[in-house]
Parts: sequence; structure tokens; C-alpha cells
Amino acid sequence: MKSQTSLYSRYFTYIKPFTQSPVIKYYGSTIFALLTMSILTIFAIKPTTETIFVLQKQLVSQNEVLQKITQKANDLSLGKKNYDNLNQDIKRQITDAVPDNLNLKSIIAILEQSAKMHEASVSALQIQPLVIDTKTTNQQGILSEVSFVFNTEGNYQNLVSLLQDIRRSSRLISIDNLSMSETSERTTLIMSVSGKAYYLK
Repeated sequence: MKSQTSLYSRYFTYIKPFTQSPVIKYYGSTIFALLTMSILTIFAIKPTTETIFVLQKQLVSQNEVLQKITQKANDLSLGKKNYDNLNQDIKRQITDAVPDNLNLKSIIAILEQSAKMHEASVSALQIQPLVIDTKTTNQQGILSEVSFVFNTEGNYQNLVSLLQDIRRSSRLISIDNLSMSETSERTTLIMSVSGKAYYLK
């Protein structure tokens, strides 16, 4: 009991004079209120500040995307303007190279005529299966491809000339794979070409 009394007397010795000072006596409640408000304000502002930073990052990212889209739109507009200013012959060549329909006949005709011109016999011509969609009016064309396998037989020089002729043809044709092998008589070569022709769907 005595020890508790001495503890309280110590408390009053150090604390009571502090509470009796004029600053604490008259401004204590104001200081306490200000401290409380400051602490609460810090905890209230922190999540708001974090949200602002996140929103600023999102805004910067969206502005970058908007700039890219704007640049793409400007490039497309410039491309269309340049295309409209092209010579009619060049436009025709572009249309022939990538027609707005499949036009399998032109692919077959190009391959067969090239073989005939360079004295190579056609042993096989296979068009890979594909789905043909009907193009609606005012629909923007999508670049599509039709794959084929073309086998011919002839001498080396004629087959090389045949390949060059296919690459220079009016229709845009890319060659993916090429293989050559000797015939059993070893007088001619068999050439197998895998390629693609392009069109707008």
C-alpha cells in the first residue's frame, strides 16, 4: 500500500506541474485536437494519394495508347491518299497481284502456263482446302491466302527459270518450301513447290 502511495506521489510530482503549466492549461485541448486531426488526416490522405498515383499512371498509359491509335489513323489516311494518287496502271497491277476475290483460275493458269513456257511437265497441282466466305458490300478486305503444292518435271535450268517466272507473275505468290530430286532415269529433275497466293476476303 505504501509503495502505491509513493508511486502516485511520484506521478503527481512529475505530471501535475506539467498539466498546470499555462500552455497546457489553456491550449491543451486545442493541441490535442490538432494532433488528433493531423493523425486522422494522414491516415485519410494516404489511400487517396495512392489512388491519385494509380489514376495518374493509368492516364499516362491511356494517353500513350491514344497517341498510337491517332498515329495509326493518320498513317492509314496518308496511305489511302497516296493510293488514290497512284497511276491507274499501278492500281491495276496491285489489284491483279492481290485481287478482291479468290480467283483460283488465275493461280492455276499462271502455274500451268509457266510450266509450259519453260518446257516442264506438270505432274501434280493440289490446292489446299479452304473456307470461302461471301464478301459483304463496303466491308474492308482482309488479306487471306490459299496454299498449293505444285509438282513439275524438267531439266535444272528450265525449272530455275520456271521458279523465277512464278515469282515475277502478275499474281502475288510466295514460295514456302522447295525440293528437287532426280527421276529414276536421271535425265530430268522433279521439283515440288509449296506456296501461297494472296487475295482480299
